[in-house]
Amino acid sequence: MTVTKLKLLLLTGIALLFGFSSLYSYHRDLEVVRYVSATIKAIGWASSELETETLKFDHALSELVAGTSDEANLQLRFELLWSRVDILLQGEENQPLREQPGMLPLLQRFRTQLERWEQPVYGLTAADRAGILALQQEVAAYRTLTREINVESFSGANVWQQLNIIQDIRLRSMLYLAGLFSSGGLMLWMLVRENRRNRHLAYHDMLTGLPNRMFFYQLMGDAMAAAQKERHRIAVHMVDLNEFKAINDSLGHEVGDRLLRMVAARLRQTIGDHGQVARLGGDEFVVIQRLAEVVEAEQMAQRLWRSLSREIRLNDGCLSPMACIGTSLYPDHGTTMPELLSHADTAMYYAKNQSQGAVQLFEPGMNEQRLRSQKMAVALQAAIEKDELVLHYQPIFHLGTGRIESLEALLRWQSPEFGRVCPLELIAVAEHHGLARALNEWVLYRACRQLRQWQLAGFGWLKINVNISPSIFMRGELAEAVGKALLVTGVGADALVLEITEDTSLWDTAGSIDTLHELRRLGVEIALDDFGTGYSSFSHLRQLPVNKLKIDKSFVADLSTDGRAVSLVKTIIDLARSLEMSVTAEGIEQAEQQQRLQQLGCELGQGYLLARPMPAEEVADWLVNDCPPYSESV
Repeated sequence: MTVTKLKLLLLTGIALLFGFSSLYSYHRDLEVVRYVSATIKAIGWASSELETETLKFDHALSELVAGTSDEANLQLRFELLWSRVDILLQGEENQPLREQPGMLPLLQRFRTQLERWEQPVYGLTAADRAGILALQQEVAAYRTLTREINVESFSGANVWQQLNIIQDIRLRSMLYLAGLFSSGGLMLWMLVRENRRNRHLAYHDMLTGLPNRMFFYQLMGDAMAAAQKERHRIAVHMVDLNEFKAINDSLGHEVGDRLLRMVAARLRQTIGDHGQVARLGGDEFVVIQRLAEVVEAEQMAQRLWRSLSREIRLNDGCLSPMACIGTSLYPDHGTTMPELLSHADTAMYYAKNQSQGAVQLFEPGMNEQRLRSQKMAVALQAAIEKDELVLHYQPIFHLGTGRIESLEALLRWQSPEFGRVCPLELIAVAEHHGLARALNEWVLYRACRQLRQWQLAGFGWLKINVNISPSIFMRGELAEAVGKALLVTGVGADALVLEITEDTSLWDTAGSIDTLHELRRLGVEIALDDFGTGYSSFSHLRQLPVNKLKIDKSFVADLSTDGRAVSLVKTIIDLARSLEMSVTAEGIEQAEQQQRLQQLGCELGQGYLLARPMPAEEVADWLVNDCPPYSESV
């Protein structure tokens, strides 16, 4: 804005300076024109007066000869002619005439001649015909001379030159005046243009072209006033992109900016004439929608979410944005702007905590739950710092032999304030409040240290499975964090299995492959968790360097009742075999499920039928026996 103001001041200064100089030049030229014009008029008048008086004196001589006039009239004309010559020879007003070429010598010669004529003129009578005619012959020469000077004054080369000067001055004056008007018009146009540009920049986001926060407040105020006056509802949709910072960090700001522009275009296209879109900052957008029924708000939120979820093609892969949308209604959820925005933000918070991103309409009581989440985040941070969290371990078995293959580390938290916190809620709080990285590293280091203790106790073949948060995966920090953990704890890379959810790995295909290859180069195994719940896994699976697939428990649960589930699980197992991957079935709770999985060729399994998650101290007995009770029924 400082550069813009400086430019405006500079343009204004230049325009004013040019305008002032043009006015000054125009004024001076007008003075010159007036002076030259007055000079020409004065010269013309004086020379014509001299010729007139000479003619009148000659005419008086003729009248005296003819007897139509007397000596007194002749003497009067002579005196007037003499006075005219005297006047022309002196006085500032006659200076221009005397400056004419040859005029001053003529006047002086004329006056000398008048002095010689004085005695004869006063002595002439009508009877002295010869004297009158002789005087007339002398006067005739001066009459011709004054006539030539008079003609020269009005139409001679000098006069034409002066007239050309006047015309040139007038032309320049017109040019100055035209320049003045042009500069004024240009200055006005530039000021209006800059003002419009500055106003647009002040009220719009430079990256997306959408109204910014300041303009949004005006639009929101106008929408609420119109809704109150016309008695209709409006919906406020708060839109946020999950893990946008991770995209910026891993793929660069250019990709992040492109994503934001694409999101803005899709929101604008989806809302159309039914509302307005604004960008509040970062990856946070807001949509104002005019509506008649509540269901219209829910339908629009779904349309916005589906529009944003479409794949974006990049040069080296695809990006599938995951958005969450929170909606509040006027006047149902508030009658002031802060209330509506706060409630929409609260609803968005709940949408963000749902899997894969979702939409959420504000409901009473959400504020209390959000306050609980904020307090829980503070307590969780303290628990991480004070090492108050614990890990339970659930064995993963070879279904054919019943021997333990590895242990999956599962997070548990018994909070003094909140009691036993559900793992899903705990992870959601960590993700939303920026604690995911710290929590992930705590789990990784604790699990590796525990594994190292078991290995030193004689179970060197044992492996540990650790679930990885989407946020640390998306930031591209995972390989570095894993490498440090292995180095610090002394665990071999081949003993660590990282479980990554299917949707996490598919968020950014290009970035995911790079991260996974880094992990594979370390020697770490990769397991694709909750396989089958994503919507594009089969098209991307062959690109991901993973070692294992974990079939989601929802498919395992239907094996004994749904033939389609059996076909689907068989397809997954066959697919994994073709890609040289092992398969682990989650959620085995019935013997029939285990038997069917074995028949289908599934190698590994875990679930309550086989073993429940247990504290680290109870795992030692399992490791010693390596023969759980369920094996008797196999």
